[in-house]
Amino acid sequence: MGDSEKPEKQETTNSVRKRLLAVSMPVFFLLLVYGLLYSPLALFRFRNGTFRPVLSQQESQRLDDLSKSLLAQGQYSQALAPTRHLYRAYPESHIYIGRLAEIYDHLGRYDEEAKYWEFYMDRAPVPVEACPQIGHAYWRQGEKFEPRAIAAYERCLALDPKNTDSIFYLAHALEMSDQWAQAADQYQKGLGIAPGYTDLTLGLARCWLRMDKPEDAKGLADQVLAKHEESSGALLVLGMYYLHKDDYAEAKKALTQGVQLADEDPDFHILLARVAEHTNDNAEALRQYTRVLELRPGDAVAQARKQVLTVITQNASK
Repeated sequence: MGDSEKPEKQETTNSVRKRLLAVSMPVFFLLLVYGLLYSPLALFRFRNGTFRPVLSQQESQRLDDLSKSLLAQGQYSQALAPTRHLYRAYPESHIYIGRLAEIYDHLGRYDEEAKYWEFYMDRAPVPVEACPQIGHAYWRQGEKFEPRAIAAYERCLALDPKNTDSIFYLAHALEMSDQWAQAADQYQKGLGIAPGYTDLTLGLARCWLRMDKPEDAKGLADQVLAKHEESSGALLVLGMYYLHKDDYAEAKKALTQGVQLADEDPDFHILLARVAEHTNDNAEALRQYTRVLELRPGDAVAQARKQVLTVITQNASK
């Protein structure tokens, strides 16, 4: 009789164990989650919908030293991982936000750079320290982002309305987006604060050329050259002035002098190409457009003109 009851008792014991296991597993899981997320020794914490690592003081210091060292060595790709880890652990730290923005700038990832500069301006005690980089980050993303770049430069200027550098960057962005009257207003505003700011003076001169005020523009360029004989910017304005007057000999003279000082500036080569085309020097125009594309590979106008001139020069040599 006793032996016949053993299987039943064993079955009862197994059933109890299963029920205990079913009850204890959720409890164990909850304790595990608590240990991972909320205990003083937790590896991660859950905040604002994301998990964030929890670093000891020693580990934080190690990662910070590594991040700074790699940045100082220019090893931006390698600096990204430790800096991102620090940011995930301390998402409110403007130091790591700014460092990430700097890294993305050097990596040419301007969309990410702009995003982190936005975070920086929202969280840093001195948000103006993101200027003018935040505007540059949008501008480098191409024409589609020009309005956002201008808005960023305006935001920077609002933080420090007397800052002539901020005025210049806003004015230059407006000028490059063909808003010449608005740009001229900003250039004049800056010159009212700093009359000797050469870049503001030359920016205003370029706008006046576009606004059909060539003599006023030339007057500003002459003022700059009187103080700085080797001002490539002033020589560029003179070249534009003489092109406007259809005086190709004087335009070529000014631009040739200027390009010797600033060969890396594609604007000189563009204008020299136009002078060459106006004087039927197709070989020289082709050479200048080729140089433009070396400096600015994505220039569609230069590419189109180069293709046309290549055909013309090839046919002329037959």
